[in-house]
Amino acid sequence: MTSTLTESSTNIGSIFVVGGIHQHHQYAKKYTYKRMGEIYHHLKPDVLCVEIEQKYLDDGSDHGMPYDFLKFMVPQARKDSIPIFGIDWWDSEKGKKWQQLQQKASEDPALSVENKLVNGMFEMLNEYFQEKDFEEINSSLISDLWAAKNNFKYSVFQKYTKYRFIVEYENERNKHMLKYIMQVIESYQEKRILVAVGIDHKYYIEQRLREQGIHVLNVKEVINEWWT
Repeated sequence: MTSTLTESSTNIGSIFVVGGIHQHHQYAKKYTYKRMGEIYHHLKPDVLCVEIEQKYLDDGSDHGMPYDFLKFMVPQARKDSIPIFGIDWWDSEKGKKWQQLQQKASEDPALSVENKLVNGMFEMLNEYFQEKDFEEINSSLISDLWAAKNNFKYSVFQKYTKYRFIVEYENERNKHMLKYIMQVIESYQEKRILVAVGIDHKYYIEQRLREQGIHVLNVKEVINEWWT
């Protein structure tokens, strides 16, 4: 199955990428875990792509699925009997190395100033997430801000040979996720596809889908076109 689409080769329906904030939903005043279920109820997609490896959907364990999707989106999708696809990718050996290097980088005195800046951005965003709702958190402004934050982080790590793997692994994971989403798009033409991922992946997926010529709905569009 190809992972590249053109407007002439397929009749693409509509796609929306919703960003979950995982454990931070617990502290949110509006964008709560329960709110994620409400969002699914309002959007009523034809197909759901979710951040989990497909093998854990196949075996019924749902292992590794973020709680915001596990308890408040996927059960409703199953009740509606719509197709659900796992679009995450993970390599255990590489993933362990990635985790170890991130910990090492966070404690590296040579990166103290950069770490303070990135951590400060996280803290401000977390405060923002506590106060804002679905529409603000999933806006193009937050996607752009998250992209800028990650681009800064990556530019720092690229300067150090020992930390370049962090960038490589995160990009590899995102590329696999994009490939799986593209396969779903190709298989479910003219359908409403909801992609539910952590907000750290949202900007990348949106950017790359648009580079493929796919119209990814923004928040206002999805509310106008899908909201019931």
